[in-house]
Amino acid sequence: MLLAAAQPLNAGDRWNVRAMGMGRTSVAAAWGTEAMGINPANLAVPGRGLFSFTLAPVGVRASTEMLSYDMYQEYFTGIPGTGNGGKRDPRVLTEEDKQTLLSSLPDGPAATRVDIEMMDFGATITTNTMGGFGVASIDHAFGSLEIPKDFARFFLYGLDSAGSRYNFDGTSASAVWWREFNVSYAYRIVLNSGWMRELSVGVGVKWLRGYGIFETQHYSASVANERVGANQYVLNAQFDYSTHRAGADFFNPDNHADFTPFPEPAGKGMGYDVGVSVQMQPGFYVAASITDIGSIQWGKNLMKTDGRYSLLMDDPFTTENTDSLERAVRGYNQTADGFSSSLPTTLRIGVTIQSDESQVFTFLPRKMLLAFDYTQGLNSSMGNVTQPRFSLGMEYRGISFLPLRTGLSMGGRDGVRWAAGFALDFHAVCLDVATENIGMLFSRKIPQTVSVAAGLRIVI
Repeated sequence: MLLAAAQPLNAGDRWNVRAMGMGRTSVAAAWGTEAMGINPANLAVPGRGLFSFTLAPVGVRASTEMLSYDMYQEYFTGIPGTGNGGKRDPRVLTEEDKQTLLSSLPDGPAATRVDIEMMDFGATITTNTMGGFGVASIDHAFGSLEIPKDFARFFLYGLDSAGSRYNFDGTSASAVWWREFNVSYAYRIVLNSGWMRELSVGVGVKWLRGYGIFETQHYSASVANERVGANQYVLNAQFDYSTHRAGADFFNPDNHADFTPFPEPAGKGMGYDVGVSVQMQPGFYVAASITDIGSIQWGKNLMKTDGRYSLLMDDPFTTENTDSLERAVRGYNQTADGFSSSLPTTLRIGVTIQSDESQVFTFLPRKMLLAFDYTQGLNSSMGNVTQPRFSLGMEYRGISFLPLRTGLSMGGRDGVRWAAGFALDFHAVCLDVATENIGMLFSRKIPQTVSVAAGLRIVI
């Protein structure tokens, strides 16, 4: 049931391939279509081309805390067989094996998450007199499954003959898919004061279309067995959970609608971005933004599922007990009231230094861009996290058409990550490739984050 709930899928700025290669360091370093949804003020920053167009850049990230690939191969693919045909024999887990597997899991719920983001299209125009304009359509999808450690303990040990108890509180599954139509504008003011040369301010307005959402509102459950006689046991199972969902017609199991990239939305809303960018000195910018202010109101194909049961079984094989257990797990469906979901509101503050333009940071190598970001989620909605995140990114153009990028980030959900990327930049056409976690290429010993992104930009 839990795996099926998480299947519909899974927000951030992962469609920004250049920023991902720099550890998702972007608030002061994103220009053109890269600035859409991150810092609209950068649309007015000159010197990056008059017109930019982006063709479907996509970023995918998947992470798990449950089981590493190395452990899967070690414990769950059997052992070399002794017979013909090269078949492998089953491996019987020892007590030491089980403890090793359990010790690899976090004490809290182990999470598996998937993020997918794609800019369906994006275009910007930057002028010296009128400012910068941008339009974009961006798809966001997020899904997560959180399972307590007792699930693994139950899988490994089962119901002990001497009695046992397993607590599954904190189990959660969620998924959401929405699309934003973003129209942004920025205006630049030339100041030429002693400490501030230029000031750019920007705002973005988003028309939101929600296509599907599934959320676990609460979940508590436990299973225990107790020995009451020489060969008699009593099973005590407690369930108390509630979920709600909404979706386009092809997410409704009672309908037979075909999938379409432009379905009738199940939810609608409005969102806003605001940002500022200040040129302190040539090549030195300070910027800040707050993005995704707003919410989606869900109102189509609404369904709520509740399960609240207390089961006491002394004979689990009777039809009555089997039916009671099935009802407890499946719960009861009923039409839900409309509900709203806040967007993943995020605060970003950062600086960037372009060595070729700077008259202060002359000790830096030429053709290098350095950037630093502080990112703070302001809620826990739609995959957002409130743990602060710090990132340091670099782009170096030792070869003009082959910019190399790397970045180091810490905090947030994933701890320390090393990112890398590159581009084939022929001025008018640029192909970007990046990963947020280059460490996945070198180690399988611990649960890893898999992250890839690619996109094509046209700049005139």
